[in-house]
Amino acid sequence: MPNAKPVLFALLFAAALTAAAERRITRVFCWGFPADDAAAARYAAAGATDIQVRDAREAALAKKYGMTPYFSCFTPAGPHRQQMAPEEEAHSRYINGLDLDPKLPKRERMKIVHARRIEKQHRYGGDSVAEIDTLRCDLPCFVSDDGLALTKKKLDDLVSRAPEGVAGIYLDYIGYTNHRGCYCPECLGKLRRFLAERGLADTPENRAAFYREKLVGYCNAVIDHVKLRRPDFKVVIHIYPEFRPDPLYGNRVKADFCGQTVAWYFKWDDEKIDRCTRFVVGHAHDFHPDAVGIPFLGVNRKPGGSLAVKTPETVAHELDLITAAGGRVLMVCDGSAMIAPGYFEVFRRYCGKEQPRAASCGSGPQRW
Repeated sequence: MPNAKPVLFALLFAAALTAAAERRITRVFCWGFPADDAAAARYAAAGATDIQVRDAREAALAKKYGMTPYFSCFTPAGPHRQQMAPEEEAHSRYINGLDLDPKLPKRERMKIVHARRIEKQHRYGGDSVAEIDTLRCDLPCFVSDDGLALTKKKLDDLVSRAPEGVAGIYLDYIGYTNHRGCYCPECLGKLRRFLAERGLADTPENRAAFYREKLVGYCNAVIDHVKLRRPDFKVVIHIYPEFRPDPLYGNRVKADFCGQTVAWYFKWDDEKIDRCTRFVVGHAHDFHPDAVGIPFLGVNRKPGGSLAVKTPETVAHELDLITAAGGRVLMVCDGSAMIAPGYFEVFRRYCGKEQPRAASCGSGPQRW
């Protein structure tokens, strides 16, 4: 009887290859730019399939290498900056060094700012761990943009400038500077009416429901206006900054593609990455059956500041967790990490097109 071991080994190896192939990332939305021919080719090789562009030249480069281009990027509009509680305003000034001497050299100034952000456990808009955390920038009060007059004007301008051949637009930074809500007189007045009309008490839970309703409503109104102007456009959104009362609210948004954080720039434990990925993928259709829920992966590769750095090995581990939890579509920022040495090889392994393999002779694994 012929020795069955080589055949059995070949079958087991083939099964392992099939399982690995089934766990590959098949689509990647990249927050990077195909700035030149070499970059565009490298993004495509790393697995980027959808990418933001700034002009017609970049759109053409993206399409040349088989990527879908989206015009970037809409951020919210409003009549004034959002207002926060006094202690939150103080926090914002402190972590942004607004009290420092403006004559300080930039290097010295940023050294102080980064030290302060580390001291305050600043998380750059995602996965807050301190009781108070604020963005590095002021966001406009979109809740006060009655009739969306400013928003529609900004969208109309963006859509009119979109290069020929782009598939749609990217949206980002739609949220609250303090991750909870805006406390300007207009917002507080609308909050009081919201509570009175529903007979609700002024509790943290009911305030959160109001601010989430306004947040989701604004996102959907933006998407509706884009579709009105360009019915052919797809809308890609990154749910950011974090809304602390409900961080994974993004499945309520009617975007075609909705990226929600499953692995932020700072270290998350394996269980959290697994849990968030399963929610983003598994609950993508709870409110909008045609929406695609996308796990978002944050990657910073540049040391020396207050934003955590991930090594290629850490990125590989997180991609293992995301794919094991069912992630097959991915969103990556900083997108330039995908083409950086060391990181490029990781993304190509998990997201790039599979390379042709030598035919098996039936006696064991082949090299490729």
